[in-house]
Amino acid sequence: MKHSYSRDKSLNIMKDNILNLTPRQISLKWIDAYNSHNPDTATALYDENVTNTQLPYGKAVHGREAMKKTYENLFRAFPDIHIEAENIIEQDSWVVVEWIFQGTMKGEFAGHSPNENKFRMHGCEIFQVVNGKIFAQHGYWDKNSMFSQLKLNIEVSQVRKS
Repeated sequence: MKHSYSRDKSLNIMKDNILNLTPRQISLKWIDAYNSHNPDTATALYDENVTNTQLPYGKAVHGREAMKKTYENLFRAFPDIHIEAENIIEQDSWVVVEWIFQGTMKGEFAGHSPNENKFRMHGCEIFQVVNGKIFAQHGYWDKNSMFSQLKLNIEVSQVRKS
């Protein structure tokens, strides 16, 4: 079942005092920032010392500047990338966003040349928000499904070891 989450479109991520926003509101801002395809807008929500662990890749990205580079590469590879929340659950400083994620591979991605293939998948992000900023992020999604839809070869060595 698809849910619609209302957002105050008058809010500007770069100008708002996000210290006063709840973790749920921060997660909605993250979705809007992600869908803007602007790395500066997306990373404005992150703490300077953020740790982002996308479990399918098995290693963390540390720091806002590293996150900016990650977003630059992602938005270049998938200029039409889009994420939509299906469910949002908030508890204290934590928020879970269950999402649908889709895009078309129009740029280099994970060492593969552009191929115009599309993907659509489900997953979730877990955020810890501290002092109005994303301090930690954990992504859970199926890398094999994404790579299969994009018709990319995935090396056994790239699969996260349990």
